[in-house]
Amino acid sequence: METHAVHLNKAEWTYLGGDDEAKKPVELVLRSYDQDVHAATGSGANAPDTDPVVVPAGQGRRLEGKHFFVRPSDPAQLCRIAHRGLLP
Repeated sequence: METHAVHLNKAEWTYLGGDDEAKKPVELVLRSYDQDVHAATGSGANAPDTDPVVVPAGQGRRLEGKHFFVRPSDPAQLCRIAHRGLLP
């Protein structure tokens, strides 16, 4: 399974991907490297519609949903994340 690296540099939500056709929730494994990030899921690709969870720097979280979004806790600082695909 491929790991995708992303640099976050804005305060708005960054869309990581999703699947409108999924019959059951999709899984995403997210890891933050430099700072805490906020991650959330949504029923569509426009914006999250769930409460965000915090992924502490140096840790990871497994999320389930249809569409995935992330934003840094401090957009002025370096923020690198990685996610392991969208798993059906």
